[in-house]
Amino acid sequence: MGYESLSLERREGVGILTLNRPQKLNALNRVMARELIQVCDDLESDPAVRAVVVTGAGRAFSAGGDIQDFMVAMAPVSPGEKEAYIRLADLATLKLKSLEKPVVAAVNGVAVGGGCCIAMACDIRIASQKAQFGLVFVNRGLSGADMGATWLLPCLVGAGKAYELLLTGDIIDAREAERIGLVNYVVAPEDVLERAWEMARKLVSGPPLGLKMTKRALNHSIMGGLASHLDYEAALQAFCFQTQDHQEGVRSFLEKREAVFKGQ
Repeated sequence: MGYESLSLERREGVGILTLNRPQKLNALNRVMARELIQVCDDLESDPAVRAVVVTGAGRAFSAGGDIQDFMVAMAPVSPGEKEAYIRLADLATLKLKSLEKPVVAAVNGVAVGGGCCIAMACDIRIASQKAQFGLVFVNRGLSGADMGATWLLPCLVGAGKAYELLLTGDIIDAREAERIGLVNYVVAPEDVLERAWEMARKLVSGPPLGLKMTKRALNHSIMGGLASHLDYEAALQAFCFQTQDHQEGVRSFLEKREAVFKGQ
């Protein structure tokens, strides 16, 4: 099937999935969230695809949530509807993390907010030297509990760094991300997709059932509580979406100024 916000190429056993909204720095909107859910189902059921590469079109991997799309979607609805909307993005994370085929992220540029969560939901991350990472939710008056961030990040970098990055909303460069274990390798910008492709091709040459069962065991070991944790995150984030601090976070972002939060 065709996609509006994604592109999918199948080559030599590898599905190359590209987040394809370059004019918006591949920001996640409702269409992309739904299509990510669908494409994961398509990739899972496609016997010709034995490994997946996820990357972004243009100069970004993903700049996170599309603020304008979220404002339109969230403004007129009830708290319960807000939580249901949040769960759409959550399900995209869960679907990607649950794929029983190896998934390699080729992080070609900025990966912040939900974009960082998409990268973290992949199995292996190869980053461009120009890539940047950040869980910036608190900078918008929101909770860092979004798209599995409070579950995925500690698994990768440990509790100490997870607390620091989620509470400060700091953005780090690729070398720091590699140092703390957020990414596996850092390469030259022109090599990032090729290195991810090479890693995926190496995985394609392995035993499909052996890899599938390895991923199933790893996921059972480390993500047994992810689905219920996403429920908890969604409730917290739905509360934050109703606050004046979140409204201020959005205004300050659009006005390109520092936010002034008041705990309201």
